[in-house]
Amino acid sequence: MFTHHALQTQAAKPLNDWLEKSGPVSSLMRTARDLASLEAEVLSLLPQGLQGLRSGISVAGIKQDNRGPQTEHTLLLLAANGAAAARVRQVAPTLLSRLQQRGSQVTAIRVRVQPEAGRSDWDTGPVVRQRQRDMTPLGLTSMDELSRSLPDSPLKAAVDALLSRHGRR
Repeated sequence: MFTHHALQTQAAKPLNDWLEKSGPVSSLMRTARDLASLEAEVLSLLPQGLQGLRSGISVAGIKQDNRGPQTEHTLLLLAANGAAAARVRQVAPTLLSRLQQRGSQVTAIRVRVQPEAGRSDWDTGPVVRQRQRDMTPLGLTSMDELSRSLPDSPLKAAVDALLSRHGRR
């Protein structure tokens, strides 16, 4: 079996060992690991009907507020769109109680909408207007009959304008 020469020396250590032991980087790694486990826990506690929203919800962090008599720990969730945020806000009390039953120190949940800027399924290019299709002869005939049956009104004017764009008036 072939072993790379760097792995045979005493000085070669896995990158994770270095990251976990090097001052500020170690606290960053610990925070990232804690947030990842919190996110996994939050997503697992979502009610069954919201399992489809998992890809649109992420944990931004926990904000501590020491201004009151007790320290508040607010969990901040980010939703990819307004519909997901509204749905999560509806179940936030249930989610909060489930987290607290598991021993979490979270005392409140806030949800904010933050679309992912780099998502490939979002169209960020210019809006291209599609060519307006011509109305079928049957459709034009029906619109013409409608126009003749209507009394003078804004609706009749709109139908006549539509017909004139198609060369019928």
